[in-house]
Amino acid sequence: MENTELLYTWIAGLIAFAANLISFIYGLVHFFKKGKPLCMQSLTLAMGSHALGSVYHVCQALTGELTVEGFTPAYLGRIGFFLFIIAGSYGQLDRIVDDRSPAMRRARILALAAPLCAILLYLPNLRAGSALSTEITYALVWIPALFAVYFNLKHALIPDLDFGFIKAIRPYNIMTLCLGLSELLCLTAWEYMEVHFLFVSTVLFGALSIATMIAAKKGVDKWTI
Repeated sequence: MENTELLYTWIAGLIAFAANLISFIYGLVHFFKKGKPLCMQSLTLAMGSHALGSVYHVCQALTGELTVEGFTPAYLGRIGFFLFIIAGSYGQLDRIVDDRSPAMRRARILALAAPLCAILLYLPNLRAGSALSTEITYALVWIPALFAVYFNLKHALIPDLDFGFIKAIRPYNIMTLCLGLSELLCLTAWEYMEVHFLFVSTVLFGALSIATMIAAKKGVDKWTI
């Protein structure tokens, strides 16, 4: 049974690493060029950051050590993952799509549903017997995740402008929102060490990673501004 858990965990870590590495390389090829938007470069760096964190989990499974409490280098990759997504969504991009007019108020309010879902995903990790250091570590990942999913949902809900820019990036924002929530599912599965749930959630995360980059590329190609 223990060997089966190790195998599932190793495969899950390898899937996450491979998917993020492919996504990172894809982003380097398509977005790190003159004139390409900084938000897509930030997305690329988010994939690279997560790939680095996944290396730790792969090595962890190979050494047969599955239960490590508290902060590990893997969480640096996940924190960086969400911080880079925030960097791509907040600032210049947010000022373009949200002019703070009353017409945008509905989207700003409805977007609060995303961080609420993220909070609900955090609650199972507060189970009895969980180490305080692990709960704090998870909180360090969840806090930037709350902001990341908020901006992605807000930008997906904001009404389109005349030049079609928001419509072009809407699929990218929806995919990135799902990607962030799937990563939180992976962390919850890791906390419970439920290997089947971990495997399924990681496969979902890997598929969404690649799909997000493809959606980002299509969105950039459709921009007319």
